[in-house]
Amino acid sequence: MKNNELTFDLAIIGATPAGIASAITAGRKRLKVVLISSNDQLGGILTNGLGVMDRLYTGFRSPIFNEISENIIGYYINKYGENSEQVKVCKDTRLTFEPHVAEYIFNNLIEENKNIKVFKSFIPNKVDVKKNEIKSITLNSIEKDEEIKIIAKTFIDASYEGDLIALSGAPLTIGRESREEFNEPHAGRIFSTHGFGAFPLEASEGNLNLDTFPVTSQLIFSGSTGEGDKAIQSFTYRVCLTSDPDQMIPIMKPKNYKRENYLGIIESEKESRKKSHKLKSQLIINDVRNYKIRGPKIPNNKISWNDGNLPEINHPYPEADFKTRLHISKLHREHALGLLYFFQNDKDVPKEIKEASNKWGLPKDEFTDNENFPKEMYVREGRRIKGRYIFSENDASLSSDFERTPIQKDSVAISDWPMDSHECNANRQAGSLADGKILLSEKTRPSQIPFRTLLPQKIDNLISTFCVSATHVAFGTIRVEPTLIQLGEVAGFASFEALIQKINVADLDPNRLQTKLLESNFEISFFNDLNHLNNHSKSINYLGSKGFFTDYNSNNNMDISKSVAEQWAKGFIKLFDKDFDPNILAKNIYISKKENHKSITNNEFIEMIKNENCKNKLSLNFEKIKQNNEKKITIGEASEIIYSLHKTNIS
Repeated sequence: MKNNELTFDLAIIGATPAGIASAITAGRKRLKVVLISSNDQLGGILTNGLGVMDRLYTGFRSPIFNEISENIIGYYINKYGENSEQVKVCKDTRLTFEPHVAEYIFNNLIEENKNIKVFKSFIPNKVDVKKNEIKSITLNSIEKDEEIKIIAKTFIDASYEGDLIALSGAPLTIGRESREEFNEPHAGRIFSTHGFGAFPLEASEGNLNLDTFPVTSQLIFSGSTGEGDKAIQSFTYRVCLTSDPDQMIPIMKPKNYKRENYLGIIESEKESRKKSHKLKSQLIINDVRNYKIRGPKIPNNKISWNDGNLPEINHPYPEADFKTRLHISKLHREHALGLLYFFQNDKDVPKEIKEASNKWGLPKDEFTDNENFPKEMYVREGRRIKGRYIFSENDASLSSDFERTPIQKDSVAISDWPMDSHECNANRQAGSLADGKILLSEKTRPSQIPFRTLLPQKIDNLISTFCVSATHVAFGTIRVEPTLIQLGEVAGFASFEALIQKINVADLDPNRLQTKLLESNFEISFFNDLNHLNNHSKSINYLGSKGFFTDYNSNNNMDISKSVAEQWAKGFIKLFDKDFDPNILAKNIYISKKENHKSITNNEFIEMIKNENCKNKLSLNFEKIKQNNEKKITIGEASEIIYSLHKTNIS
């Protein structure tokens, strides 16, 4: 066996979009980085057919994410022209693209950075841990007899499987929590159905700067016990299909095709709703007469098909060995191709459905070295760390005390996607979706993701970007690639900060990390009326994570009222308290908004802060703050004063 020992500043397991974002962020800061992929391809699900950035917030969120987005659009502009149909489709609200384009973009970003070393087709099989630190990991090649030992200061598990985390001994969980464990209304065993409408309502009414999502869970069925179990949501292949006859490869009958696996699909909706049953496809309760092969439209007459879900078969996957995972992936591939073949050829499929289905086939220009089929399965959920904070359904729902989700004082990223889960089991109640299928678009609101959710317990130099510390329900708002890419950037950034400070990532001061992220144009708090180009963006984003704002509008150009200013002055002092709870401050500020609306001057606001400071006897330098100013002070200007004073103290 060939043995090598190599040393890096940062080692990343998983060449997913998040892993790539981590590598680019750290590499550009001149860290010596190794990026390890379990196959011969970079980019995870974005290069394997997903074809769309699942996002409702279309504004700026982080540098690398926006660079990737701009590069994708630029590719289609350069190749087809700014006014082309390809560019029009690509610039859809959610941003769509072909798999090979995503792969081209990712490869270029990695290749242009000489600080990044890539190992393909390697998996970790051994981890050396001493005193809560990973000292080294041992990789094995899946293609040849080769072993590599990697020594690094910091390790990131950006994989969908979390094998590095598991090997390190950090606490993990798999499956669904019970309803009672975190007081989550939609936790555990649950049967629901979907209605249609524009949600969230605030978005449809123009009061929330998000795209609307047309589907919402409206009705919870009997039998929804809320019991916890080890079930995870179903996997699928996001199959890229084309309707271009010149680029189409017909769907062939899979080797192990079994017609009986799909027959239940062609039941009428009326008959299906009369009974409980267990069948493999989520399409069971759809009236087949209304069914068509569908998915997000992507450039060049392609779609990303998303109906090949196969519940239960994937349950062993998270903890399985590599060989077993390949077998499970093969079963999903056969199921997806079998379902497509069924719709195109079965004698009992209605004629109009069969004709419409036969307009689609595999594209000649995608996955040319893999029979034009994606190499990677869509692993929607697996292991999740038991981190230093567990993000729950309540963290992604409106607070009862103010008009945004609960405040996270160590927020490093924003989440905007609805909490959703595909089916966890194939069982259905009469008239319901399969067990575990939920999409809480009417309930989910933009949330803040704490840095603590990326940090596993017991291991101090390890960060997780996919297997984050969240409940099954709440994981649904985090697991989409725009959010994961931002978390990957945060992980890469934190690795750099830990290196220059000569500490572990778990020991980083979250306040200082936040200021460094903000200086690099990260968004860590969602606001309707703010972007990174706003003069007050950094200060408002920071204070947004500290409870100074009680809804999704910063109103940064409005004068601050006396009652709110008084709470801000008190809040400013609280920032220096280690046990400070930003949600208490937000509640107090929310109440104060109903009180004195009189505007105050710049001088009056500074005096408020000074008075509170004197009471608490903090040694702070006020010399740099502009005084002798009788001009009315705005919310944005007041935020700058507080931010500058606090930043000086933590830098």
